[in-house]
Order: sequence, then C-alpha cells, then structure tokens
Amino acid sequence: MNTKQSKPIFSTDNFALAVFLKTKSCKYLQISKDNPRHATFHFEDTPERESLTNEFWQGTALVEPRAFYNNQRELKTLLYDNSYQTSKSISNPDRN
Repeated sequence: MNTKQSKPIFSTDNFALAVFLKTKSCKYLQISKDNPRHATFHFEDTPERESLTNEFWQGTALVEPRAFYNNQRELKTLLYDNSYQTSKSISNPDRN
C-alpha cells in the first residue's frame, strides 16, 4: 500500500524572515493571501529551517547581502504580481 505523507510546512507572515529563509535555501512553497494587505509565506519545515529561524530571531544570522537583496526583490515580485496562482489559505499550526 502506498500512502503519500505530506511534509510539514512552516508558515510566517514576517517578510524579512521569509527573505532570510529563502536566501539560506529553505524550500519555498507558496504565498497565501488571505486579503490584499496580508500575506503568509510557506516553506518546507526541516530541522535546518528551525535552526535558521532561531539564528534570525537571536540576531546571529549572516547572509550575503546581494543574495538577500535579490531574494527580497523576487518575493516582492511574487507578492504583487497577479499572474501566478496563490493559495487562499493553508492550515498550519506552526506559524511564526
């Protein structure tokens, strides 16, 4: 019997954290827009993602500035470009 297990998802509405995680190569899944003024970013949840999030909130995280800037531009494009599909909502208890 083949049962497909879904991988855990980490969600955040903190734009800087989302950019940081994307810059550190965490697997970005999608953006949910519950309304036009609020978006939530979804990433595949892993132990590495948890460690990176802790570094971010402790102020010890380091990234290459140009990579951070490029990922920031990319996520802003995804936020404001309506030519791609977003999810209306994803239910996930692990939201930061």
